[in-house]
Amino acid sequence: MNPCSSNLQKEDIILQIRDLLRKNNVKLWLPPYYNEKSGSSQDDLKNLAQDYSTSINASADECFEAILELQRNSLENLKQNNHYQESGEATLKIKVLHPNSPPRMLTKELLLSLRGCDVKDIISKETSISPGKLKLIHAGKVLSDVDNLSGQGVKNGQQILAVTFSEPTPEMKETEDQIRELEGVKTDSQLLALDNQYMELEDQFGNIVKIPPEEKKALIVAMALHEKGRTSLKREDYSRALVFFLEADEEFKRCNAQILNSVDNYALLDLDIAWCYFCLQSVANLPEAYERLKRCEERFHSSYGPNLERLQALKGATGNEAALLMRLHLLQAIVLYHKNKRNEALQLLKKAKDELSVLKVDDNSITVLVELGYSMAEARLGLRATGGDVNKAANYIDENRNSRVQARQKAKAEEILQRKRMKLGMCVDGKQYVDPNFVKILVNMGYNKEAARVALKHCNNVISDSVQYIQEHPQPGPSQSRSIEFLALINDLVPELQAAGFDPTMSKLALHKHGGDIMKAAEDLLANNGTVVDADMSLLNDIEKVVKKEEENREKKDEAFQRIAGDLSMVDDDHLDLTLSQEENFLNQYLSLLETDRT
Repeated sequence: MNPCSSNLQKEDIILQIRDLLRKNNVKLWLPPYYNEKSGSSQDDLKNLAQDYSTSINASADECFEAILELQRNSLENLKQNNHYQESGEATLKIKVLHPNSPPRMLTKELLLSLRGCDVKDIISKETSISPGKLKLIHAGKVLSDVDNLSGQGVKNGQQILAVTFSEPTPEMKETEDQIRELEGVKTDSQLLALDNQYMELEDQFGNIVKIPPEEKKALIVAMALHEKGRTSLKREDYSRALVFFLEADEEFKRCNAQILNSVDNYALLDLDIAWCYFCLQSVANLPEAYERLKRCEERFHSSYGPNLERLQALKGATGNEAALLMRLHLLQAIVLYHKNKRNEALQLLKKAKDELSVLKVDDNSITVLVELGYSMAEARLGLRATGGDVNKAANYIDENRNSRVQARQKAKAEEILQRKRMKLGMCVDGKQYVDPNFVKILVNMGYNKEAARVALKHCNNVISDSVQYIQEHPQPGPSQSRSIEFLALINDLVPELQAAGFDPTMSKLALHKHGGDIMKAAEDLLANNGTVVDADMSLLNDIEKVVKKEEENREKKDEAFQRIAGDLSMVDDDHLDLTLSQEENFLNQYLSLLETDRT
């Protein structure tokens, strides 16, 4: 969605004249330019336009039209302020964004005591768009349906974005309403956040990042929403992307500031939100975009170094992150342009142009790498990282693949061990799980497996204390050993006895009788022709309940994962894969406007 050149040229003239009016303290709603009885003074406005046309290098007619528009806006704002003071009704501009039609601007006089859902109903009557398909955005937040406007910071004369979620297309394979999907992403990611089998935090090299569970949960929910937004961004569905990004922003704010400062995800989110505002041509959000870009730049400098030197030391290449900086500088320049800081904007645009020329990759080189079996994204990232050298790019991609595979294999081994820990249960300190290696040590010393597990649990994995605990506490009897952890442990050991030819039911009873000691259980079964003497058959029902509960939990998580991963990119460093074609187009449009100042 490229800004229209003619609209940009018109906006350019308005920006410059508005700035001149402000500097010269000219008030278009007062005499001699306006009189309440006679209205606008055409002659005085034309004289003013003639004076300004020389200053801004535009025709007198263009300046006159711009001045008339600015006067109309000033008079309308004055009227709206008076109406608000007299009636309490605020005048709000509501920009309705629909994916299949041009933006529509509604001007409504509303009480700020109205709730978000009330505003949706009003918009629905005007546009025939279902309230359930609308999301309202103001000042970088999605407005709540149940809270009133004033409580959410909405004031007289401000603008609200009304985003309409696009209808699902066959290619997207979405069957649920997309508003429900937004809430579903939150719910599903919360369910999966602490299960490493489904979702895990990695650094840029594929290594697992360890943070406290609650922090991890908040961060994963935020990142899942961010990724969903990126998917929409790649489809150029900017309205939908913006909603996901702003929801992700709220989730990121739940994370510890120290963690947010140690990762670049939050900076990337600010950059993505600002990019959406620009692509949606939402000038009203430029002040917010400015603050987000400022924060993004600070975090980039912290993470990468002011000149990417920290990134160069870590990764040995900076080309792909440099693409993010190029987009950052372009957006900063555009914001400065709309603030009429033309010289600063021009300097940043020239800087972005120089960065873009370095980042361009040859299409033929991409084709060569694709023919070698690499993806388009890998090819583009590899070429940028190696300055366009095809051979070096291939080596870079291979090394990157291998390092991630090794890191993930290591993580997989740790994950298996962690699952064993989780099945053994949490220690009484609430900070660690029972260590399976320590259980094995105590079993090799001749202690019962369940007795070892219970002792380590109560002694926080201190082996010497656990030995003393076992000696001081009698071994739990069958009726006492029905913890969820122990019954799950028994169920995991059954296949080993079953492979030796024993009946699975008898195997469960034998393992329970001998505290999870598989050798003693096998000896008992052999001595009694595969049966268990004095077996407590009610135990089987307890084990069945545990197994069923585990299966239900796993099924829920599988379904949640399928929903959340449905249209996410599984390409490593996908957020760095910018084609930069849109950026180049925008760059040339704004450069052409500002460079005319020099002619």
